[in-house]
Amino acid sequence: MTSLADMIWIELQKAWRSRVPLFTGIGSLAMPLGIGFLIFVARNPGVSQKLGLVNAKANLIAYATTDWQTYLGLMGQMLAAGGFLLFCLIVSWVFGREFVDGTVKDLLAVPVPRASILLGKFIVAAAWSAAAAALIFVTGLVLGVLIGLPQGSPALLLQGTMAAAVTTCLLILVVMPIAFFASAGRGYLLPIGMGILALIMANVVVLVGWGEYFPFALPGLYAQGENYLGPLSYAIAVLTAAAGILGTYVWWRYADQR
Repeated sequence: MTSLADMIWIELQKAWRSRVPLFTGIGSLAMPLGIGFLIFVARNPGVSQKLGLVNAKANLIAYATTDWQTYLGLMGQMLAAGGFLLFCLIVSWVFGREFVDGTVKDLLAVPVPRASILLGKFIVAAAWSAAAAALIFVTGLVLGVLIGLPQGSPALLLQGTMAAAVTTCLLILVVMPIAFFASAGRGYLLPIGMGILALIMANVVVLVGWGEYFPFALPGLYAQGENYLGPLSYAIAVLTAAAGILGTYVWWRYADQR
């Protein structure tokens, strides 16, 4: 096995032996289950009455008329917003745990290039995030079938799946800088705070009409079906990921050197 393969295996073992994958899995399930429950209750007035949700009937009318196209749009928007915070949590843990647990010195002392150490972390974080997104989307599809949403077709489901895949790729690209903040902040607080700040700023930037140039707004705009995401927007997402990876490497390479 190469040093990179060893690092990937070690990171996978760290994640497997912790409870964080369980928590992220529960968080992934909570998002589609929430939307699915609202739609189910809206489409079954008798259930809403038994649950004491009669006063919320007006708020559920929109969900009652949901078809597959609308539902897939809701799933994409939920993935863009909730998935961003979930991915930030994953990246923060993968990089910040070494500082919180005090194992960073031991990790840097092993005879493995730091580039391999960091690349292994980035690969595991990206794969973990993709798995969480797949869990969200597949659970949403299963709930849609169980609820019995109308106007579905294989072509529409394929289109929704491709849209979710592109949204996930954009999310993974734009959360890469969180690794730098986890390293520079030596823990979880700074990266989580920066993730929340980025999400707030994304909403503000979209309101003023510059969302296609702000990397953290790109997944949400794409999930909403905005057609003005051109090559420049995708290039910005790639450059954001490159800056995050390079910045993290420079920090790990030089910040603690005397």
